Amino acid sequence: MAETGLRDVANDTIGQAILHMKTTEIAELGSTNSSSRYIFDSGLVQRYEEVRRNLFKIQATNNNAVSEPKMSNQRHKLYAVFCDFGDQAEYHVTHQPFMSCNSIYVLVFNIAEQLDDVIQRRNNLKSDMTYLSRMQEWLASVHGCQPHHGHGIGNKEITIDGNTYELPIVIMIGSHADRIEASDEQERNRKIREAYKSVALQFDDKAFSRHIYYSNLAINGNPRHKRKATKQLRDKICKELCQIFGSIAQKLPFMSVDIPVRWYEIIEVFRGKKNDDMMKPILTKAQIKQLIDKHQLGKEGENLDEVLSYLHSLGQIVYCQQDTNLSNMIVCNIDWLIEVFCSLIRISELQSSYGGDWVEYEQIRSTGRISDRYIRKVWDKFNLNENERKYVLSLMAHYDILCPLRETVRKDSDNGIYLIPCILDVQPTKTDLYQEDCVKSQNIYIEFDKDKLPYISYNIFYCLIVECLKNPEWNNDIVKLYQSCAVFRISTGINLIIDKLPSAIGLQLVYYPPNSQQKSDTEKLIMRAKEINPRSSIERYMRRIIGKWMSYLKDIKMIVSVKCPRCGKFLDIENGLGHDQSFFQCDNIDCSRSWSLSYQLQYWLKDIPVETIPNDDKEDNPLPLNRQQSEMRIYSYMKAAMSQGHKKRLQIHRSFIIEQCESSVRPICDHLFSREIISYYQKETILSQSINYDKMSKLLDILPQCGSR
Repeated sequence: MAETGLRDVANDTIGQAILHMKTTEIAELGSTNSSSRYIFDSGLVQRYEEVRRNLFKIQATNNNAVSEPKMSNQRHKLYAVFCDFGDQAEYHVTHQPFMSCNSIYVLVFNIAEQLDDVIQRRNNLKSDMTYLSRMQEWLASVHGCQPHHGHGIGNKEITIDGNTYELPIVIMIGSHADRIEASDEQERNRKIREAYKSVALQFDDKAFSRHIYYSNLAINGNPRHKRKATKQLRDKICKELCQIFGSIAQKLPFMSVDIPVRWYEIIEVFRGKKNDDMMKPILTKAQIKQLIDKHQLGKEGENLDEVLSYLHSLGQIVYCQQDTNLSNMIVCNIDWLIEVFCSLIRISELQSSYGGDWVEYEQIRSTGRISDRYIRKVWDKFNLNENERKYVLSLMAHYDILCPLRETVRKDSDNGIYLIPCILDVQPTKTDLYQEDCVKSQNIYIEFDKDKLPYISYNIFYCLIVECLKNPEWNNDIVKLYQSCAVFRISTGINLIIDKLPSAIGLQLVYYPPNSQQKSDTEKLIMRAKEINPRSSIERYMRRIIGKWMSYLKDIKMIVSVKCPRCGKFLDIENGLGHDQSFFQCDNIDCSRSWSLSYQLQYWLKDIPVETIPNDDKEDNPLPLNRQQSEMRIYSYMKAAMSQGHKKRLQIHRSFIIEQCESSVRPICDHLFSREIISYYQKETILSQSINYDKMSKLLDILPQCGSR
């Protein structure tokens, strides 16, 4: 995360900036000697000065025995700090410690591209994500920000120009205006309006739409374009952006909260503005107390935890007050911490810096595993002592960035292994997921109420993987991690595959019986998996993640779904069942497919018996357009007679099948018809029988004529 000026925001295809209202400067990127840049008008500065004077009056009223803190000689103005967050999905998990509702976010998108286009990276390589999916990642990340309830800051909504927005605000800004093809200014403006309208259509029905403030601006950030007219237009747009920032900043709840101005002076000390030798990136509580007293910024009887908690809510420090293992140490330099975090994630830079460790570099890139020895080498430039190193590792574990591999990280050991899911950029092949002679379950999916959380971000997925790794039974040498998928060995002979989809988490069980020809061996593994109940564990982990990082959504409804084998629509297990609760019925009017409950859930629910259902990796073919085509296809199937073995089984178990299934004969016929196993005429013939016993008996008479399917 780097500080950057307004002019640089538009240079990224999709980027995000974070704005804080505090007494610190903007350092323009690329110029180490540039002067501070004040982006707010004099009217807003004047209001801030009035608030500042009022705060000292409040202090005096409250019998503040400490005199007004000594202010620096420079004129006090209202400043902003822009932080350029890394765009790639692997960086998103590092943003969590610094996200705040007391910030303004800027989402910069390439206005010259279509939302469904694949992102073009700066190195001219194609990304594996579209512009739309990347924007969803950002919005989902911001949507998870929680309001800080200390000092009266708990309001999640503000009103601007008559429109209600949910905090934090995300300002949409278009970049690459120079690539808009237009014959004149009028056509250019029309295309800009159309681009914003297209974005609004994608997000206005989503839960995070209330965060979005559409600026309707498009910036030409190309540094090679230096014509006078271009610079004037760029300055004009920057001025309009400043006005937008100012109008939003004035509405932020924390701006009107009565807190001592000296707390903002503490920020200046933390950012090194006082040239104090005591200042370090990481300090203990005792050191911070000593530093505050040294600069006369303390007050007798003042709760230090309250001060630190407030500064943490502004994103100025990292203070894990609720974690007893981390609460005694505070990170005072956010930029430094981001650099430490990212040093373990920028794998390409690790390779170039430590080219001699090519084998270990390849292992990190392909497995997500990084050794303690390698971490020490990468962090050598930060001059961390042992306590600080352990603290940062614990901090990364607290924010679900990494997790130690079980039994490899020992005290005073230099050979421990950590798993960092977010650094992986490879997808699995079929052979990576399934080996020979395996038995695969059908997939089930865990979703959230889409009205509240319409998109599962990579941040949530990576946190889920780390949460799974915290289970000692699942954290073993068999773990395989991929960019959007993970494989866990949850018991001997049983693998669990976790897959990230845009709006759901997919789950599949894969069994490896000692003897795949023995049905009893497979059934034992299936019963063992039902005892472990991994679906319940994943639901619990997901609930824990939401409660930790999106506490206001902790009561969100969680939905377990299956996918229609024909049209692919997700169906809620509770709402998708037919009348007799033994068949699923697709509610897509263009599909209306029905299929057996046991076919989908026999591997997941204890009260469903295990049937012998072969694995079928083929796509389920949709019904033909008309009945005549259907009859012709079924006739072609019937030419291949049912095998003698299957006919014999139907004959031996005829009485039992009729007894067990006669009450469900209608949904069974619907299912067989939808699978094109029986024809419409055969279905009507079966259902025309007077009683269910006769209907089921007629079905068993017809089935041997229906081919080998």
